Amino acid sequence: MVANALNLVDGKRVAVDFLKAHHLLIVGQTGSGKTTTTLSLLDQFQHENQTAIVLDPTGEYAQLPNAVTYTLGENAYLEAGKLSASELQEVLGTQLSPLLTEKLVQAIDALKVQHNLVQRPGCYQKLGQAIDQYQQLLNQLSTWTSEYQIAQLPDQLVEEMVIPFPDSRADYHLLGQVYDYATISRAWTAMMNLRECLSTPYFRRIFDMVPHPGRAKTELSFVLKMFLAHRSSHRTLVIDLSMLKQFESRQGTIISYLLKIILNNRLQKRTAFPVNIVLDEAHRYLSANDQSLSHNGIFQVLREGRKVHLRMILTTQSPLDLPAKMRSQFNTVLIHRLLSVDELTALSTTVPFSTVAGLPTGQAFLQTAGGAQQVVVNTPEWWTD
Repeated sequence: MVANALNLVDGKRVAVDFLKAHHLLIVGQTGSGKTTTTLSLLDQFQHENQTAIVLDPTGEYAQLPNAVTYTLGENAYLEAGKLSASELQEVLGTQLSPLLTEKLVQAIDALKVQHNLVQRPGCYQKLGQAIDQYQQLLNQLSTWTSEYQIAQLPDQLVEEMVIPFPDSRADYHLLGQVYDYATISRAWTAMMNLRECLSTPYFRRIFDMVPHPGRAKTELSFVLKMFLAHRSSHRTLVIDLSMLKQFESRQGTIISYLLKIILNNRLQKRTAFPVNIVLDEAHRYLSANDQSLSHNGIFQVLREGRKVHLRMILTTQSPLDLPAKMRSQFNTVLIHRLLSVDELTALSTTVPFSTVAGLPTGQAFLQTAGGAQQVVVNTPEWWTD
């Protein structure tokens, strides 16, 4: 018999169909059973051969039974060229001035030209280079030429700060004839901070800057695209992001980026089989700013994912930790023990607070469009061949 994550308190099964075309929010105090609920659902997905992807910021799911685990910095990496200049700054935890951000965009393009088209090591030297010839190279850049040597980025920023001679020798058909020493001097501290950041062991491993002979690493966007191409065979994909667990904002940027890859893949491919995406304590990786929220991959999947069969399963201790705009995306909620009337009110449920506050560990109320039912969470019984 197929494993079953939830039963009603009278023992009747609750089919996982309650998730059909809906996202699920799991809320409850620490120790109320949220993690067991998540594991039970993943167990049921494996038994029913449903595809599930766990974005794991803490490494708690790395040893999940029947998991295919990719650990960022170990057997998986990020290709820097797939990140925008703003995303790269967020991942690195740097905040450059508007001028340096503009130069960063130019430096990334120049390094892509150098690596993919010129095919020489080091930076792209702009002194004395014709503008027309360089523009022709830029026009050749495409999705297959996105890779570049990120370690060269600080040096390339210097190469972006070239100007014509400040007198009659000026040739405005060239990218530059002399370095703009005044601008370089003003930006030097920021560029040194960027260099220091890229030299840390964390980011050298994340961006695959460290030689690893005999050990294969796979780019994470490729992993996701392959996993999204075919229905999984009783397996769960776990993306372990624990290397950066002390840097929640940077993890949040990576989580947002990966979710955008999943959503864009589905929007382009229009694959029919459902994919369940699991993220614990989602509030840690969100901005309280509504404008920033609209650009966040978590919110974008919640808003657009249902039409392409993506279902988000988010957990959080308190629904008040999530923006109201995000809570409105959930028609289905599993309510474990809560200790605040305001938390329960935020969920728009008719279940009495006294009942929710007294729930034992492992029990919850399943709130759907049809009302609320008290359920018992079953212990997982993992799939075996």
